[in-house]
Amino acid sequence: MATLYEDMSPITPLVFILSTGSDPMGNFQRFAKEKGYMQRFHAISLGQGQGPVAARLIATATQSGDWVFLQNCHLAASWMLAMENLIKDFSAPGTEIHRDFRLYLSSMPAKSFPVSVLQNSVKVTNEPPKGLRANLRRAFAEMSPEYFEDHILQQTWRSLVFGICFMHAVILERKKFGPLGWNIRYEFSDSDRESALDNLKMFLADGEIPWDALTFITAEITYGGRVTDSWDTRCLRTLLKSFFAPETLNDGYTYSASGAYYCPQGDHMKPYKEYIESLPFNDDPEIFGMHENANITFQIQETTALLTTILDVQPRLGGGGGGKTSDEVVYELADNVLGRLPDVLNLEEADEAMFKADEKGRVNSLTTVLQQEVDRFNKLLKVIKNSMHTIKKAIKGLVVMSLELEAVYTSFLNNQVPILWATAAYPSMKTLASWIKDLVLRVHFIDHWIHNGLPTSYWLSGFFFPQGFLTGTLQNHARKYNLPIDELSFKWSPLPVYRKQEDFYNQASGLAPGQKVPMDSEFDGVDDGVLVHGLFMDASRWDDDKMVLADALPGEMNPPLPVLHMSPSQNYVPEDTLYKSPLYKTAARAGVLSTTGHSTNFVVPVYLPSDRPQDYWIAKGTALLCQVSD
Repeated sequence: MATLYEDMSPITPLVFILSTGSDPMGNFQRFAKEKGYMQRFHAISLGQGQGPVAARLIATATQSGDWVFLQNCHLAASWMLAMENLIKDFSAPGTEIHRDFRLYLSSMPAKSFPVSVLQNSVKVTNEPPKGLRANLRRAFAEMSPEYFEDHILQQTWRSLVFGICFMHAVILERKKFGPLGWNIRYEFSDSDRESALDNLKMFLADGEIPWDALTFITAEITYGGRVTDSWDTRCLRTLLKSFFAPETLNDGYTYSASGAYYCPQGDHMKPYKEYIESLPFNDDPEIFGMHENANITFQIQETTALLTTILDVQPRLGGGGGGKTSDEVVYELADNVLGRLPDVLNLEEADEAMFKADEKGRVNSLTTVLQQEVDRFNKLLKVIKNSMHTIKKAIKGLVVMSLELEAVYTSFLNNQVPILWATAAYPSMKTLASWIKDLVLRVHFIDHWIHNGLPTSYWLSGFFFPQGFLTGTLQNHARKYNLPIDELSFKWSPLPVYRKQEDFYNQASGLAPGQKVPMDSEFDGVDDGVLVHGLFMDASRWDDDKMVLADALPGEMNPPLPVLHMSPSQNYVPEDTLYKSPLYKTAARAGVLSTTGHSTNFVVPVYLPSDRPQDYWIAKGTALLCQVSD
């Protein structure tokens, strides 16, 4: 800041270009204190109605020699022109400005920010540090020795401060693992760490540690205030136990199983900084509580982002060297899609027994679910078929290639699912080829249900809206035993058998309607509830010998889960040994937050047997998925 200040003048402002996870306010306040301006700077966060207030502050400060800090200029796009004129007037002939006046601005990159202000200002960006080492180094660089060393609790105080700084670094770095780290990429910043340390100092002023108050405020307010996903809140509480709890003050306590990460001891700041410098450049996943496969997930994400960027900028012309032209490639793909999918799923061909009402006039709830699924798939099939017929005509020159068709055309060349289809479809992260294959299996699953009655085992991943199927299953059980449905929930029992929908498709394709598929003979059927299959495990695997959750094998990203028996149970209380695993539709995990506090990507919690504590799997980000990405 001192170097930047030298380049400033009363007519030359300083612009902080913001980035996710960075907040210049802390550094600015420390610099203002050094310069003796702590009581002479005025900060205001711009937004609706704040423009005139900021203008009055600037007018006053230019005469008194105070400093003005206008934060978040990108939020006041309509006032940017007025701000530009104000700053231009600084250098107008006859304008008198106090020589100590300084103007500071902060803004995210935005088109509304005045170009002339950018050109005539000192510009600086403050990227958040990457890696635990860099994060800790920055935290201790911004901390005064007096704050860290002089406290009534002595070593206990220093251990707690170090633990909060370490936890903050871990919280930030988990973002690089994508959904494994956090379902949603929250904008945690240095101000969160500073707030946590301020709370710590306030609560420990009398020399006692009120753990309950400290952990609640840190987990639920300081950091939890940013967290909007309930599963991320659970993860945050788990992380807090590892870095900020009574156990962390015990002699010999380490933050990781290997013992490489721990809190050093010492009365001064020097040994702590030396330890930070000794940390490895590349962080071991164990400090995050994760499996080594998490690094593979991170690398796949980085590679995918790079390839997507390359695809977006590559030219669309082809045909050189005797290969097929782009038109030929898209035309063949359109023919292939049309040939693999039926025009419509006809519910009228279903057996009448499926629609038979009980003594109270109620149709089987799963038949209602089937009707809803057929409607959704038919709408999707109509969109796909219409777009394929039209794009073939456009390639021949019979119709105009609209922007919508152009987008489909480009997506085909990039092996991506067209936005037109994705909007009408279920959530998916698959590439086009895999998506078409998956759609064929889904359509066959529904069609087989129509012509052969209730399946022996349901492909949970094949539903457009799996929550509807779960509700239908509970409703059938409630009707059967005359129970209130709001008291029912599922008890999950893994069976020692696996089932792939592709194998079922291959076996069933050559059979006549009503003929039993050979793999259905593996099951005797269940009296209550249903059997489901097709789920995958993320950050774990299934131990077939012990029938419990186990650590994933190196390089094995999403192993399958065996068939599950979903049995409705009244007022079910899960055992403590069961891990409460969230089930998501896709590996993205994030979706639109619903009124329940869950993401729309979330399906249901699944309780699985485990011989390890809950926190072990929570830190790893262990979950179940309906489908995997390519």
